[in-house]
Amino acid sequence: MAKSQRYNYIFYLFVIVFIVLGCRIFYLQVIRRDFLCNRSQDQYYRLIRLEGSRGKIFDRNGKILAKGLNFYSIFADPKLIENLNDTAQKLAAYLEIPKSAVRSKLERKKRFVWLKRKISLESKKKIESFKFKGIDFIKEEKRVYPEGKLASSLLGIVNIDNQGLEGVELGYNQYLSGKNGFVRVLQDSASREITVSTKVLVPKKGADLTLTIDSHIQYWTEKFLQETVLDYKARAGSVVVLKADTGEVLALANFPFFDPNNFDGNSLKFLKNNAITDTFEPGSVFKIVTLIAAIEEDKYDNEDIIFCENGQFKVPGTTLHDWRPYGNLTFEQVFKKSSNIGVAKIASSLGSNILYHYICRLGFGQRSGIDLDGEVSGMIKPVSKWSNTSPYIMPIGQEVGVNLVQLARALAVVANGGYLIEPYVVKRINAPFFEKENRPKRKRIIKAETAQRAKDILIEVVSDGTGKRAQVPGVVIGGKTGTAQKYDTQIRRYSPDDFRASFIGFISDEEMPIVIAVSIDEPRKHHFGGVVAAPLFKRIAEKVNLYVNREKLLNF
Repeated sequence: MAKSQRYNYIFYLFVIVFIVLGCRIFYLQVIRRDFLCNRSQDQYYRLIRLEGSRGKIFDRNGKILAKGLNFYSIFADPKLIENLNDTAQKLAAYLEIPKSAVRSKLERKKRFVWLKRKISLESKKKIESFKFKGIDFIKEEKRVYPEGKLASSLLGIVNIDNQGLEGVELGYNQYLSGKNGFVRVLQDSASREITVSTKVLVPKKGADLTLTIDSHIQYWTEKFLQETVLDYKARAGSVVVLKADTGEVLALANFPFFDPNNFDGNSLKFLKNNAITDTFEPGSVFKIVTLIAAIEEDKYDNEDIIFCENGQFKVPGTTLHDWRPYGNLTFEQVFKKSSNIGVAKIASSLGSNILYHYICRLGFGQRSGIDLDGEVSGMIKPVSKWSNTSPYIMPIGQEVGVNLVQLARALAVVANGGYLIEPYVVKRINAPFFEKENRPKRKRIIKAETAQRAKDILIEVVSDGTGKRAQVPGVVIGGKTGTAQKYDTQIRRYSPDDFRASFIGFISDEEMPIVIAVSIDEPRKHHFGGVVAAPLFKRIAEKVNLYVNREKLLNF
């Protein structure tokens, strides 16, 4: 090959190289300019999340029930870790997690990994003293509950990211949650922060909630409930304290409790709010439906006689018994003595359609509307699915499923003069530029005269009937006892050993009627509602009456 020809090849080769390089430079400098600029900035800038504070939760008197405290979360950029073994060993000691777990995280092919969320300021300072490269912190808020276990099943809990999981924390999460912000930080090649950019997205605080709950009433309710459950070696228990005229829940307690400040896997079984999530056969407390229906339909006078078959009454499919044999009882005495046979006969005379109408009118078979997630509607069969036995046993609280809030709501109709109310636990929502107050919702469903007559009979139940142990000296109390056998799915019949003891009652006060509903699941030693639940009602009612009379003008 001639020398001049070789020179030409070399020349053209250089021309091609220059063209390729020129195209590449044009591509990088013009077409990919924005991408590379951003990539370059990423080497020197990083975004730090600024967490928006979660709103506080107060009781009706301003006591803090839930708030946030500042903690620090530690993270790593594994690519910047220099001495992997030494870093993992020292971090493991101060973070109280296994060295192998720390090392595993530091070996990941990522630029960001959490090492531990929400550690104390003291731990942060100790770790900072090592001056590890690639280790940094973000300030985060941890949810704390200053009153510990108080109202825990009502308040609920949040997850590690401060998002509600149960209770008020879940139901009002959209209001309580803050909105996160971000700030851009300039750093050097060793990831040390130098200056903070002026580009800041300011975080926003979540709204505060004021509950209808009174922490004093809640405390007494929980204290007496716990003592009763433990004393009778019961499985569990629940209590609802309700302002009958407005629907404001003054206390809602379930035992066993859990501590939201030290929540773990063992606490999951106590997380449910049993007062709204548990469906159970109510037993004799359900007799208030027949009482109200018979009065509203003007079927009976108080002195009308019902023959109670001397304690044994054959009906389609079964035989009804009374806990004590009765002959003739007046309409009023049927409820005072809680005669199953008497109530079944009264309900039968009304007819299935009328009875079902009043069951539904009093709110059974539907959610009460309480502003908490997880409420069950209960179980009320339509008349078309009733058996031949149903018209006789449903009036005495069998073949129906209710929750405790529904029972409290139904009794409130008697206590408040005939209005069906909608229970609620959040009184007010407050944010910097937003405020909302929940207002009572109620509608008349029975005549005032009906409510008064039913109230008088239920007062007699306490003063001279099965509810005597609910009496509070100097206070007018009305209510109804209930002792329900639990259905055993294993033997496919009602258990001879397992019962639910209940009492639903009211403090008769024209200015502020208060309903207290009590339910104790599987008590031992005794199982009658009048023996187990009525005394618990009394203890709570005594405290509530004294407290309300002293504080009503200021706080209610």
